[in-house]
Amino acid sequence: MGIMNRGVIYALWDYEADGDDELTLKEGDCMTVLHREDDNETEWWWARLQDKEGYVPRNLLGLYPRIKPRQRSLA
Repeated sequence: MGIMNRGVIYALWDYEADGDDELTLKEGDCMTVLHREDDNETEWWWARLQDKEGYVPRNLLGLYPRIKPRQRSLA
């Protein structure tokens, strides 16, 4: 994920950082993956969000922003 589009990915859900080496994400945030999984860490990627870098949980990331269904009027 993120290889074809120069590492650009999007947060699909909000995430509150647990540690100083993690990034807090808001749904729709656009970031760049700098380092993917290695032998020690497979569930977290190192990314840049604006001027900050840190770990992000890869299961909350996607190639495109999450699209919410439109509300239909029942009237």
